[in-house]
Amino acid sequence: MIRVLLVEDDPAVSEIICRYLQETEEYTVTAVPDAESARELAETDCDVILMDVMLPDGSGIRLCEELRTKQKCPLLFISCIDDDSVITDALAHGGDDYIVKPFSNAILDARIKANLRRVRMDQETKPRGPLTCGSLRLDEKKMTVTLRGEEKRLGNMEMRILSFFIQHPGEYYTSAELYRKIWGKPSLGDTRTVLVHIYNLRRKLESNPASPVILRNIPGKGYVFDPSEIN
Repeated sequence: MIRVLLVEDDPAVSEIICRYLQETEEYTVTAVPDAESARELAETDCDVILMDVMLPDGSGIRLCEELRTKQKCPLLFISCIDDDSVITDALAHGGDDYIVKPFSNAILDARIKANLRRVRMDQETKPRGPLTCGSLRLDEKKMTVTLRGEEKRLGNMEMRILSFFIQHPGEYYTSAELYRKIWGKPSLGDTRTVLVHIYNLRRKLESNPASPVILRNIPGKGYVFDPSEIN
């Protein structure tokens, strides 16, 4: 059974999600309506967290950052807020995925399983030493990247995306291809999660994130990692 912690203050939405997931007989769901209740359950074993951005007693984004010190499982934001700045902030503070309401139950199920598949892929991968590319050093155990002598912390998906690109320099990948490669499942048409993670990653890698040279997007081809621009 997939153990889900649902943090959602809208009783109707919470009921619909709980009913659907549990009717599949693949999930068991613990639903709470606020941040305080989620904190009390933070150390309880769960496989995935679904969290609203706006909670009655605080910000889901701040709560996500707090819970990340205790929970390493996939955390998916579910929100009616369809705003790029909010999505960017949510993923930058520890979220693995972001789904905009209203969404179909099938999409929710697919996105949960895609993120769980990514976790299994991580667990099955043998630990390895830091990856280096010129002056860039990616330490997957510490979840950090060091560039130009400056060390910065990476989120789970930022680390996976950068690791993938370091191992495939000079190769082009569209957003849909990156989602399939890294999450292990088709994107079902929504690749914004990939775009936001790359945006946040560029802020940690590029001297000028608005004009990237290390991780570029070439129209008609896709994203490409250019190690020649690392200095």
